[in-house]
Amino acid sequence: MYSNLPQKIDRDIAAQLKSLGIGERRTQKHQFPCITISREFGCEGVPVAQSLVEKLSTEDYPWILFHRKLIQEISQKDALQSDLADIISDEKRNKLHQYIEQILSHKPINVQQYKKLGQTIRVLSTRGRSVILGAGAAILASDIPHALHIRLRAPMDFRVKRVSELLDITDSEAREKIRENDTERQEFIYEFTRKDLRDPHHYHLIIDNSKFDASMITELIYHALVLRNMLPEVK
Repeated sequence: MYSNLPQKIDRDIAAQLKSLGIGERRTQKHQFPCITISREFGCEGVPVAQSLVEKLSTEDYPWILFHRKLIQEISQKDALQSDLADIISDEKRNKLHQYIEQILSHKPINVQQYKKLGQTIRVLSTRGRSVILGAGAAILASDIPHALHIRLRAPMDFRVKRVSELLDITDSEAREKIRENDTERQEFIYEFTRKDLRDPHHYHLIIDNSKFDASMITELIYHALVLRNMLPEVK
């Protein structure tokens, strides 16, 4: 179905999208939530996202982790964009396009690239059963009622220690890498949406990663879903 993609990306994307019913024109019986995770560089975004997918997935209803690079790959493939559009109703598709046009009304330089990226995130958010890591998803899915938006942050010393250990670099090098990555993320989202991803109003929960590790954060997010009655009862 996606033979024009590089083989590794082909397998990765095709397997993940098939789990959401893309390409099968399948109607989902239940409205599942979407979880977006924004994080400062050096926080445990990936471990939390992976842990959530494992905790929430069942045999019949698998959850999928979508990170920014994977979303960008999907958004650059016209065939995948067409398949994505087919998994939501015409009404939701019209609202999707209206929202993206509003977000991009300031006409950024890469407007077409941003439009496709935004549409991909909106469809994945609308569909549910997805954990979206980064890419400004909390802003792009801000009006979707079944989306839960999380922000991970931590003091600089915590992030420096973690990045230094993960990448085997000096604390000074880790601090510089953190600053570069934080700035790149903020500038990317601002150019895209004209909004500041650090604004706490974008999120339902802001969690200090230095006080809660990945497993604890996973439990906090799960219980937030339960308390907000966002997990459907499925049989």
